[in-house]
Amino acid sequence: MKDILTTAAAAQLLGISTRTAQLWVESGQLPSWKTPGGHRRIPRQAVLDLIDRPVQQPSGVRAHAIIWAGKGRGDGWRSAGLPGLGLLLQIAEGDQQVREWLALTPPMLIVVEDADEGDRKRLVASLLKDGRLAQTTIVSLARTGSDTPVSRGPQRLQLKMLPDVAATSAAIVEQLMKTAHSDAGFAFRTPWNERARLAAVRDSGLLESAPDPGFDRLVRLAAHAIRAPIAMFTLVTQDEQWFKSRTGFDGSATPRDWAFCNETLVANELTVIEDLSKAPRFSQNPTIAQPYGFRFYAGAPVRDPLGFALGSTCVIDVKPRRLSANEREALGTIADAASNLIRLRALEREIS
Repeated sequence: MKDILTTAAAAQLLGISTRTAQLWVESGQLPSWKTPGGHRRIPRQAVLDLIDRPVQQPSGVRAHAIIWAGKGRGDGWRSAGLPGLGLLLQIAEGDQQVREWLALTPPMLIVVEDADEGDRKRLVASLLKDGRLAQTTIVSLARTGSDTPVSRGPQRLQLKMLPDVAATSAAIVEQLMKTAHSDAGFAFRTPWNERARLAAVRDSGLLESAPDPGFDRLVRLAAHAIRAPIAMFTLVTQDEQWFKSRTGFDGSATPRDWAFCNETLVANELTVIEDLSKAPRFSQNPTIAQPYGFRFYAGAPVRDPLGFALGSTCVIDVKPRRLSANEREALGTIADAASNLIRLRALEREIS
């Protein structure tokens, strides 16, 4: 279709390389969605908007972690991840890819393995002096040296690189969560990047905003695709979840400690709870009892242009159930569409 472009076609229209267009897509600066076959497609109008209004580097940081993995450890990092941090991972095994990613808005976290060797050592030294990365946490991992964490300044940490990637990941998460204190005093867990995530929710312009037919259509589509009686697009603030759009539920908000979507924020990925009554974390949740009687939840993160999870597109049922692979893909695709709509609405506000 003439109104839909491939990444290569968008790059040609913009006069940039396909790789640069891919980076803009990855960073959210160029709206896109993924086809069932896994191919990226871009609205022609979004490309024309960029031609009229060139890409500007947003201030602050994006909800990404760049990991320069040790040799042969990339797949281990893709499997282990950095659970609980609320970050999207970009994993590289070469310095060129790392430098391309660093040319974008700074990430919240940079992890460099084998940081005491050659090019990696030199890169870490340059990162520590880079003023653009003042808000970025930098973790260097060395095979030799102290077994205890060493602070090299604010948001600068040196750790021992462990033979097992999962153990290395767990050590990083443990140290970072110690400094977060984000869920102190709350009855629910929060991701490491909660403070920045809450700022993103406030800055989104969506809270308490008027109904939007675009989001309403996506929520109805989620209910239809998953065959669920309740579907919502939620925004999760410090103490409540507010429903930007909903079907099958009358309330406009609930306390955050009622929110199943909080689990989606912490997991930072599509989250399915097949039987809420058997999940210990929700044994005291009021929505399990009547008149609600909720038993099933599935939600996928909805993100702002910098990758912060503002809330989720979710479905709820009053009976336990499972999701098929096609239903999981459908819910994730709808959440991606909501994220793209947020980018477009933000662009509209800038232009108006």
